[in-house]
Amino acid sequence: MKYYILRLSLLLATACPWPVCGQSPAGAITLATVWERAEAGNRQIHLQQQELAGSTEKVLAARDARLPFLNVDGAYSRLSNMPLYTDGILHAPTQFPVSHEHYTAGGNLYINLYNGGKDIREIAMAKAEASISATKLQHTVAEIRYQAAVYFLDLYRYQQFRVLLEQDIRSCELQLSEIKQLYKNGLVLKSDVLREEVKISNQQLSLTEINNNIVLSTQRLNYLMGRPDTGTIYPVVELPDVAGPAPDTSSQEALEYKLALKHTSLGALRLDQVKATPLPKLGFFADYRYTYPQTAYYPYSRVPWSGGQAGVSVSVPVSSFYQNRHKTREARIAWQQQRTIAASVQDNLRQDIHAAFLHYQEAVQQTVVARSNMLQATESLRILRSSYFNQQSLLSDLLDAETQLLQSKFNLTTAMVKVQVQHYQLLRLTGKI
Repeated sequence: MKYYILRLSLLLATACPWPVCGQSPAGAITLATVWERAEAGNRQIHLQQQELAGSTEKVLAARDARLPFLNVDGAYSRLSNMPLYTDGILHAPTQFPVSHEHYTAGGNLYINLYNGGKDIREIAMAKAEASISATKLQHTVAEIRYQAAVYFLDLYRYQQFRVLLEQDIRSCELQLSEIKQLYKNGLVLKSDVLREEVKISNQQLSLTEINNNIVLSTQRLNYLMGRPDTGTIYPVVELPDVAGPAPDTSSQEALEYKLALKHTSLGALRLDQVKATPLPKLGFFADYRYTYPQTAYYPYSRVPWSGGQAGVSVSVPVSSFYQNRHKTREARIAWQQQRTIAASVQDNLRQDIHAAFLHYQEAVQQTVVARSNMLQATESLRILRSSYFNQQSLLSDLLDAETQLLQSKFNLTTAMVKVQVQHYQLLRLTGKI
């Protein structure tokens, strides 16, 4: 039969589920590269890095607070005569001469010896906040990586859809030319030609929708990487034929749970800090200064003099014993709330991880079924195409078989991508990404 070679080429073109590329196109990129660029250019990650840098400086500031307090001061002034109203304020006063020049210079030192351990706890609290900032940075990086993986795989899926649909359109156009030839020979009706043309038109509309989805997915991915929206991206993805083992589903390493535990530890430190408010304070002090004139001790003298003192000071905030009760209760309730939140976070994580694992297994099963369906649809199309061109079946049966084959390819691509998405979802929930 003279159309045998053409029909064989059509069958091979539609039966191939994956495009074969000889070289990577310009803009080809792997997921690892996307993650690297996202960590370098994403603004949310930069914001968390700045917060971590501020928390690190806060730790250093808390340590500096333990250093001795040293103050140096000086003053210079001019004094007027001292009026004495010996006969009352309604009479002229007598001017008592005083030394008009007055100056002083000196310094003082204070070393905290004990204040209920507040300085040590301030450092511990600052370190806890820095640790929380570091975990928040890890959590943000994990979220950005997961979003990048989803957008990356979505873009790959749409690009595979485009390749498959373009292959199918070319196949249908070749088939249309063959149907037109059969129509000229009087072997088929005009309606067969029209139905094939309608199918091609609908496929071209679907191709337009897929191209728009590619543009949107590319824009989202470029935004995560901090790149211009118009940059072209061609994901380089190797989807395994058989799904690998599922990742660990334990919630102990989940970043949300770690973050909740660190907030609980910080709440315990704040409770201890409030409870230490009524404790006494002990410190060493020293003061030395030069003064003119000498007016501190009688008899006064218009000569410079110097003096210093050193000792130990003790203060007890007695009022804190009754003013601090409700503050302590408030801090204890806040700490208990953090413990409850941590337990709730762990419960939610268990549910989310279990659901993600079930969806992962579901996607693996969908891949097996979709691959089997594609093979069956390929064989069905081969039989119906041969029957149609031998005038043994209707065009509607052939079009349905072509649609089923294309849909089975779409389903297989979607299922294989879903396996990877659920894999990264599990990695995100368990803190492994």
